[in-house]
Amino acid sequence: MTRVVGLGTLAMDVLIQVDRLPGADGFAVVNDRTPLPGGSGTNVIAQAARLGADCTFLGKVGDDATGQAIIASLREEGVDTDSMPILPGGRSLSTTVVVDAEGQRFILLDLGDAFGTFGAGEVDLDAISRADVFYTDLLPWDAAHAGLAAAEQAGVPIVVGMEVDLPTMHGLGVSTDDILNAISRAEVFLPCRDGLTGLAGDADLEAGLAFLATHCPGTSIVTLGAEGAVAVTATGERITVSGVPVTPIDTTGAGDAFAGALLAFRYADGLELREAIRLANAVAAASCTSLGARSGPNRDELSAFLSATTKE
Repeated sequence: MTRVVGLGTLAMDVLIQVDRLPGADGFAVVNDRTPLPGGSGTNVIAQAARLGADCTFLGKVGDDATGQAIIASLREEGVDTDSMPILPGGRSLSTTVVVDAEGQRFILLDLGDAFGTFGAGEVDLDAISRADVFYTDLLPWDAAHAGLAAAEQAGVPIVVGMEVDLPTMHGLGVSTDDILNAISRAEVFLPCRDGLTGLAGDADLEAGLAFLATHCPGTSIVTLGAEGAVAVTATGERITVSGVPVTPIDTTGAGDAFAGALLAFRYADGLELREAIRLANAVAAASCTSLGARSGPNRDELSAFLSATTKE
């Protein structure tokens, strides 16, 4: 079975449903509050595992209740967590996700004191070297940098995600040069729109795609929400996939669901790139119809979703 090894962000989320997102000095009415597993890196790997890939996750938590819940949530998805270091007395990373009735959101991040101490010396380099594909969202950087080097040396395909904007990456200790260096090694690069805007210095999609064509020798894929996704391959081919119409309940984690599904369909199943993107896009759409950052479908649920949306 294809082994997917991921290294990146992890968290437990507190999902707060409100009647509307408040502006500056505004307020909103809380309709519900739910703890849910989250964290972009773990969301990606959990989704790949949910679709049948053999997955390992590398990341650091504290020995608090949040850290225990993070590890338990991964194990429930069938993800191997045996190589994850635990900081005694540490506080694990958590987020508060505020979502309105239309699925729009903002996120508050509490880094804690465990996640950022995940250093190069704690990374299971053997697991990465034995992988069939290595995924990282580049955080924390010292660990991710060590993982990238191990994957490159072993000839393991690298998939890089960037699920936050450039100022956030800088604030977390990852420079623009670090990002460009990482994507120069990547077989696939998956930037969010805000991340791409920061890298390209332009919010225009075409300008962003032109930037990617120049700086990423592999395939770059940009998700466009309801409009689908667009990819630029190493040969310059452009692949465009239409969106899947859904009524969104919560868009949190849709990009992560796409990335995890792409890992499963492209690397575990060996599907042709266009078909892998089409199915990953459907997984992302399906994930928007339920609450939580880790609400993408398994194989049976995806089949039912595709049947239902094809009939509509």
